[in-house]
Amino acid sequence: MERFTLAQAAAWTHGEARGEAALTAVTTDSRQIPPEALFLPIKGERFDAHDFIGKAIENGAAAVMSHRENEEYPVPALYVENTSQALLDLAGGYRTMCGGKVVGVTGSVGKTTTKELLYAVLSQGFRAQKTEGNLNNEIGLPLTLMRMTRDTEVLVAEMGMNHFGELSRMTAAAKPNLAVITNIGTSHIEFLGSREGICKAKLEILEGLQEGGAAVLCGDEPLLWDKRESLGCKVVTYGIENSACDLTADLHSDGTFDIVNNGLAAAYLTVGEKFTAKLSIPGKHNVLNALAAAAVGLLLGETPELIAQGLVSYQASGMRQNIYEQDGYHIYADCYNASPDAMEATLSVLGGMAGDGRRFAVLGSMLELGDYAEEGHRRAGRAAAQYADALYAYGPDAAAMVAGAREKGMEHAYAFDDQTALVAALREDAKKGDALLFKGSRGMRMERALAMFLGEEVEA
Repeated sequence: MERFTLAQAAAWTHGEARGEAALTAVTTDSRQIPPEALFLPIKGERFDAHDFIGKAIENGAAAVMSHRENEEYPVPALYVENTSQALLDLAGGYRTMCGGKVVGVTGSVGKTTTKELLYAVLSQGFRAQKTEGNLNNEIGLPLTLMRMTRDTEVLVAEMGMNHFGELSRMTAAAKPNLAVITNIGTSHIEFLGSREGICKAKLEILEGLQEGGAAVLCGDEPLLWDKRESLGCKVVTYGIENSACDLTADLHSDGTFDIVNNGLAAAYLTVGEKFTAKLSIPGKHNVLNALAAAAVGLLLGETPELIAQGLVSYQASGMRQNIYEQDGYHIYADCYNASPDAMEATLSVLGGMAGDGRRFAVLGSMLELGDYAEEGHRRAGRAAAQYADALYAYGPDAAAMVAGAREKGMEHAYAFDDQTALVAALREDAKKGDALLFKGSRGMRMERALAMFLGEEVEA
């Protein structure tokens, strides 16, 4: 982090500085205080970190922020109206001080994979940084922005949300030069009411777009396509099904695909030209994510050669899109999160995996669907019937998934409310050479079911 002063922080946050300090770190954790750090306490629903200001000072905080205007501290302090908003304002001021470009990424499905592909592409030609882990909310995003330095040429910033207004506040801090929206699905429909509501919330990312910036939208999504001419900014579209998009892909049987420029103004790929690329992760939906990354790379002046190198270099890790063989089984672990759209995309990959074996969809419930929960889970079940030979469903909506599968004629569809029972039944049914997909919302902990199936130790 670049050095800044408490006086600068006061200007950025519209706060009052009492005392002065030179700062090179910002932290919200009173237990881990780096040298020359500003401790910024957040008030949550169940606790108020202002109560730990004393501990932060004991641990070496050089300065503190506070919205308790009547409290005094033995170190320089910055008093603000609300520390949560001040964190965003601080990051926005710091981001402007550093310069560099920011690429914001949001969407119902695929935003993390797209963020990783963007970073893989842009790091080929730029000094690039990205959102680490899941730091994509109103706390994580500003902390990510404050990892920039004056040497950072481009930052890829993932922005997640589940309520109106969240992206509006984050984009005001991030001030993106380019804003990518991957799709409009049904994630968080419980809070946003409809897909139209989700679209409206996702488009908030454009509110902070810098002058001369551009929106990069998936043109296969009708809700985004229909709004492209009314957004008041430059719009670049990409897609596979919609041949009218600026950037499209022609898929080949060997896993490669041609990226075709139909209308994007780019220095190194003129309109009408194309180049061939390949991914190390499966799925047509990931080709869409790759197109988003390619569009951004071309807009920022990268060559097709660098873009292709970046795309093929990305390897999935952790609980996302991890395909491997173990104990004679073909395992597809994608346990980080789930929505009806993501379920369908992932199941389509399972459909091509098994070879001579059978395909098992081991699916956990999807959360935050509200009134759409019944239909969303039936939809996942219908997709399982299309792409799998057996469905093992777990969680509060398992019965709806099974019902959807049976609507489409799947006989081997079972609902469980206990992972141990599910795994015991699965072990009886699955044989060496079979392919097994484990997927569900984070709260379903489907990686635990996978570990039990493979005979690994698990936490209670």
